[in-house]
Amino acid sequence: MKAHRFSKGGSLVAMMLLVAMMSWSLVRAQEETATPESTDVVVSQEDAERFAERFNAIFDGPNMDIADEILSEDFVAYVPLAPVLDREGWKAYVSSFYAAISDLRQEVDEIIISEDRVILRVSYTGTHDGPLFGIPATGNPIAINGVGIFRFNEDGLAVENFVNLDLIGLLAQIGAFPPA
Repeated sequence: MKAHRFSKGGSLVAMMLLVAMMSWSLVRAQEETATPESTDVVVSQEDAERFAERFNAIFDGPNMDIADEILSEDFVAYVPLAPVLDREGWKAYVSSFYAAISDLRQEVDEIIISEDRVILRVSYTGTHDGPLFGIPATGNPIAINGVGIFRFNEDGLAVENFVNLDLIGLLAQIGAFPPA
């Protein structure tokens, strides 16, 4: 019985540590984020829709080569549980989810445009069939939501991406947290 209590306590400690790391990474990303100067770039509805379509296509394969078409060479991304990423780092981050959720699919649910920015509200679905954040495959279905804010340059390429994903929901769905 004591071993069982220790195991539960270990899970609780691991969960608390993970939540603390996620909170720290979000705060750090906010602190490191430079506020870009205002630009004269204005993204049209047509350009935003074309970007969303191409961005979605990355997740249809996955096809990371599309990222080279729509993300600038100096692209930076601020994503949960990761340092600031360049384009190659972002591609590796997305690829890591495919190692854990091989049938991962993204759907763009809404597109919002604000001058040189496009905000995508997205949803992800799939099956947890590989290790994710150290958690072995469970076979559990997953469904989470996210928001990505992209800033564009005068060439129509994304130069910056701020990401908010429901990782707590994802972790709960794959059994990282004990049942309520």
